[in-house]
Amino acid sequence: MNGINKRGKAGLLGYAGVMPFIMAVILMASAGPGLKKMALDAFLIYGAVILSFLGGIRWGAATTADSDINHALIVSVIPSLWAVVCLLLPSSEASAWALMTGFMLMGVADWAYPGLGVASWMRPLRIRLTLLVVAFHLIAIGLM
Repeated sequence: MNGINKRGKAGLLGYAGVMPFIMAVILMASAGPGLKKMALDAFLIYGAVILSFLGGIRWGAATTADSDINHALIVSVIPSLWAVVCLLLPSSEASAWALMTGFMLMGVADWAYPGLGVASWMRPLRIRLTLLVVAFHLIAIGLM
C-alpha cells in the first residue's frame, strides 16, 4: 500500500473518529435531560479513550524508532494517565475542560515534536483533527 492510500485511509478514519463527538453534541443540544446526560457521559468517555489512543500512536512510533526511545515512551503514557484523571474530576464541565486541554497539549506535541517514525502526512492530519475535537469540546461545554 503506498503513502497516498495510507494517508487517504487514515484521513477517512480520523474524520470518522470525530463523528462520535459530533453525534454526542447533537444529542446534548436536542435531547431531553436523561438522554442529554447519557450523551455527555458518552462524549467524555469517548474523549478519554481517544486521548489514550493518541498516546498509543506515540508508543507505537517510539517502539519502532532507533533513538530517544526513553523520552518518547514516557511522553506516550501521559495521555492515558491524564484521561483517567479527567474522568475522575468532580464535574462534567471540569472533565471536559481537562480533556480539551489534553487534546490541545497533544496537538502542540504533534506540531513541535511529531514523534519518531510517524509519517510526514500524519502531522497536518493530527492538527486538523485536534482543531475539530477542541471545537466540539467548546460546543459541549457551552451546552452544559
